Amino acid sequence: MNALPVSADPAAPLALVCPECRAPLQSTAGGGLRCSACGADFPARAAVPVLLSESAWRECRAHLDAEAAARDAYARARRAAPLTLRYFDWWVGRMLDEIPPAFGGAFVELMCGGAEVCRRLPARFTAALALDLDVDMVEQAARDLAGDGRIAFVCGTAARVPLPDACTSVVVVQGALHHARPVLAEVLAEIHRILKPGGVLVGSEPANDHPLTRAIREWEYRRSTLHGNDPEEEGFDRAELGALLGGAGLRLDRYRQFGFIAYPLMGNTDLVPLLRATRSRALGTALLALDQLLERLPGIRGLAWASLFRAFK
Repeated sequence: MNALPVSADPAAPLALVCPECRAPLQSTAGGGLRCSACGADFPARAAVPVLLSESAWRECRAHLDAEAAARDAYARARRAAPLTLRYFDWWVGRMLDEIPPAFGGAFVELMCGGAEVCRRLPARFTAALALDLDVDMVEQAARDLAGDGRIAFVCGTAARVPLPDACTSVVVVQGALHHARPVLAEVLAEIHRILKPGGVLVGSEPANDHPLTRAIREWEYRRSTLHGNDPEEEGFDRAELGALLGGAGLRLDRYRQFGFIAYPLMGNTDLVPLLRATRSRALGTALLALDQLLERLPGIRGLAWASLFRAFK
């Protein structure tokens, strides 16, 4: 598990700063971090840096413990189901294809969960940060990727990213902005702040472009023991997403809808366990091909479960 550099040296890639005042952080004798300016203290609480106040840390830990069963089911599906692993290879690959080829160097995955994008990080990115409030998932990703010295892992909030201004050309968020609706304005403002001029945000979110898709998703979330009746579990349509990004100074450049049959059967085996144990590559290939065919049909495209988008600063 790699700790990000905390030196004030401007040449250091992705040096951590205080999430409260953005001043440099210093290591403490107890293994934690302390702000050199405002005095904010971040003691060692886990195997990765935890850049949260004490009250925020307690609230976060209580929330994670209360949802332990759902989180365990989600994590098992992402790591153990063969078709899910293949679907995420395909899904993340499409996201990475949205990054202009000339962009390299620093890479930031916000609200990373299990760091699915950083798990597949292209070689042209030489330093990466994976950040999420779920310290357990971040710790697991850090253990799994301990051999990749480019990637550092931090428990923290995307509403106060512990990075300097204009430090990266690439930010990715996979399926998490809709979870952050109560603080979405702050999250998008932070993405704008840390992006260099001309930098890109690549994201993927649940698509709400069709009334039928919205109705089915709302029904599933009401009945699901994994989601519960959570009002925050609501996707975006193109118009809403474009307006939200635009309000933060990010220009929506591309918006694509995807995900029909393979999306629930391969990508969400925690919710639809029908193929959870299936190892057939031929079946996976057929389902992905079918979804890509449906994407090209104008009358069907609007029924997609998900969107893939990119926006430039």
